[in-house]
Amino acid sequence: MKTMETLRTSSYIIPVKLESEEGKYMLIHGYTGAMDIVSESVVLCLKYNEIKKLSDLTLQALQRRGYITNKTKEEEIEYVERVAQALHKRDEILHKSFTWVVTYNCNFRCPYCFEKREYKDSPHRIVLTKSQVDRLFNAMIEIEPRKQLQDSVITLYGGEPLLKENKEIVTYIVQEGRKRGYKFHAITNGYDLDSYLSLLAPNLITLLQITIDGTKKNHNQKRKHFEDSNSFDKIISNIKLIFEKGLNVDIHIRVNVDKYNLEDFRALYFYFGQIGFLAHKNFKMYLALIQNNEEVKENDKNDINFLSESEYLKSNEKMGTITACAGYDAVYKKIEYAITAKKSLPLTAVHCTAQTGEYVFSPLKEIYPCWEVVGNKKFQIGIIENNTISWNKDELKKWHTHDVTSLSCKYCKYVFLCGGGCLAMKTNQCNLFKKMIIKG
Repeated sequence: MKTMETLRTSSYIIPVKLESEEGKYMLIHGYTGAMDIVSESVVLCLKYNEIKKLSDLTLQALQRRGYITNKTKEEEIEYVERVAQALHKRDEILHKSFTWVVTYNCNFRCPYCFEKREYKDSPHRIVLTKSQVDRLFNAMIEIEPRKQLQDSVITLYGGEPLLKENKEIVTYIVQEGRKRGYKFHAITNGYDLDSYLSLLAPNLITLLQITIDGTKKNHNQKRKHFEDSNSFDKIISNIKLIFEKGLNVDIHIRVNVDKYNLEDFRALYFYFGQIGFLAHKNFKMYLALIQNNEEVKENDKNDINFLSESEYLKSNEKMGTITACAGYDAVYKKIEYAITAKKSLPLTAVHCTAQTGEYVFSPLKEIYPCWEVVGNKKFQIGIIENNTISWNKDELKKWHTHDVTSLSCKYCKYVFLCGGGCLAMKTNQCNLFKKMIIKG
């Protein structure tokens, strides 16, 4: 029987010092999702397990919220495993998302692109056909017959999905999708957007993610169009055109950063302010760290001066008031939601939907679990042949059963905040994530 003597400080407490309130901390509990403001004296009592110094009222409150527990360290780990399995099962059942690779072809030649392709190679110039499009809509129903459990948004990807020459098939995809109740997002370089204005609407393509890697000079060096040496001005012109025509579409600017263009970010932000982009509520921009991973070609690594996690964190500290970092914005939004709604912090046992139910369809009839590995056949989870889906069950299981219990993450107090990191990148970015939470 457990008594007062067995009470101990939970191993899953995250104390965050508040800069705005002297001597105050925000306590976050890693597996209950509790969030509370407490004094420094309470934090010290918890840190040194001096529970008897707490008043009865404070002790009871901390115990209710999970900060003080009767569980042993081993029992807490076992509990985390059970919670993780339940969260993973919930997400696996309740959510399926779909991405369509319109083509592997692209009009840019970016050094960090993970899609290893030969641009004259005919398979990489293949574009989805109308019959394939019809088949993919049916495949989505085969994978998840319950339409309400499908994501209502299909993401268009590439290569470059919005090439000028793809207009006819993209129009077909979007119009057929609208008939079936879907909307679309597009991951695009933005160069040929002026050919797609008629498809930018709340019931068609509703969001564009466009990569602009710094001010004009650095962007044009990184984001190389195969013919035009000045892709920057063309992209800016296209965004201006969208705003001038009053098109109701969200525009998210992603800035992939390394040491070469890190200092550009602030200049780019103020440039967007000067030309009026920041005045639009549907315009936002964010940083993304270029990863030094095995999918980047060795000869292209010479063109990239990779940032360390600590350098990336310092840059975010400087610019955190004006933007968010990719991957961490969602965590901050969860914290903001919990505070404003006065509810527990939403928890997750996975990094993203690739670990529960994401399906990426390619024009070569392949199915992948994640757009970060698309085109790499060792990660292929299925193929559509002769109107049937053949699954690679081992690879599918590897992705869709992977959660924080598969890693040492179950011992970590941040376990249900970060979800274990990106499986595709083979890194959990632990140090960076912890620092972002504490600094945030």
